[in-house]
Amino acid sequence: MESVITTRPSVGQGALRVLLAHGMYRHPGGEERHVALLEEGLRRAGADVRVYRRGPAGADFSTRIGLAAGLTYRPSAGRQLARELEGRPVDVVHFHNLMPLLTPAALRAAKRSGAAVVWTVHNYRFACPAGTLLRDETPHDDCIEGSSLLCGLRNARGSLAESVAYGLALEIQRRLRLLERWVDAYVAPSRFIARTLVRAGYPAERVHVVPNGVPLHRPATGARTHALYAGRLSPEKGIPTLLDAARLAPKVPLVLAGDGPLATAVRNSAAGEVRYMGSLGAAGVADLLQDASFAIVPSRCHENLPFAAIESVAAGVPVVASRVGGLPEIVEHGVNGLLVPPGDPAALAEAMRALWSDPDRTARLGSAARRIAVERFSLTAQTDRLLDLYDKLRSAT
Repeated sequence: MESVITTRPSVGQGALRVLLAHGMYRHPGGEERHVALLEEGLRRAGADVRVYRRGPAGADFSTRIGLAAGLTYRPSAGRQLARELEGRPVDVVHFHNLMPLLTPAALRAAKRSGAAVVWTVHNYRFACPAGTLLRDETPHDDCIEGSSLLCGLRNARGSLAESVAYGLALEIQRRLRLLERWVDAYVAPSRFIARTLVRAGYPAERVHVVPNGVPLHRPATGARTHALYAGRLSPEKGIPTLLDAARLAPKVPLVLAGDGPLATAVRNSAAGEVRYMGSLGAAGVADLLQDASFAIVPSRCHENLPFAAIESVAAGVPVVASRVGGLPEIVEHGVNGLLVPPGDPAALAEAMRALWSDPDRTARLGSAARRIAVERFSLTAQTDRLLDLYDKLRSAT
């Protein structure tokens, strides 16, 4: 079980006061889970924590027009946060998803309140209009050192109007350094996204690598009855690659859980040794992990540090993952899982067959996975590192 964090010395009088600020997505995912876990970890550490949530944004046409008009800088977002902080000031405002509702206006309001400002960079929407470094389901990184507007004009989001709106907003933000001037520290969950931030022109001295953490509950039972994919069912997550691999490895029982634009395709592909469980909560996924032989994270996009992989290794379940983005920082090939090229069904199928046919090897990889998770990816470790960062920032003000 997760060990209890001892309460740190407070900053000034009373407990350290932290506001977690998050613009919510229409479809909750890893960021929402991250914020909930961070709130839990900080409270256990003795911090005075509250969460400031905005959204999710509406999807109707008039709402989308209004959102597009304020993507660069939304003054109302700054005023709303200023009112929140005026009545209950804090020592640290820790931001998560900024776009489309919070924008740099909220960063400015937080800084003007006297708080230290921290921003966890969960995706690439500091340069890429799509936030994924994908266009037409193909990885790219030309917008990192190049133009966000040009990336938008190339229709990074799949909707030209949205792509141009985000591309223009990001271009202005980058040229005016609106995502820099009011931020004291960037938290990068992976070394990969830290390097990408610096490549995009953000100040290296303010970038701090703090891996995501999860509670360390009981390890898997060792029953090992299936391979597991649990996550968003979408092209960038490598679902077409996984379905093709399943056809090439028909003797490997595969369970898929999740929802997304490819849910119907997954449901239609469920036959024989392939089962689709639908959308499950965290508890349901944890139950599936208990009996999993290995987990699969076949992403095509430059993943940051996804919970699907972290929660698997934390349960002592080895992972077959794409060699892309931050995934190699979780999965060490031949140590706690296997790495394969992204978008390669044959290589993925070979890895699936190799682990399924060798239970002893899979068990060894699982034991190493649990050990590595305890060392690197516990909620305790993440919270401890962030509290150290908060203390340093407050001491510098």
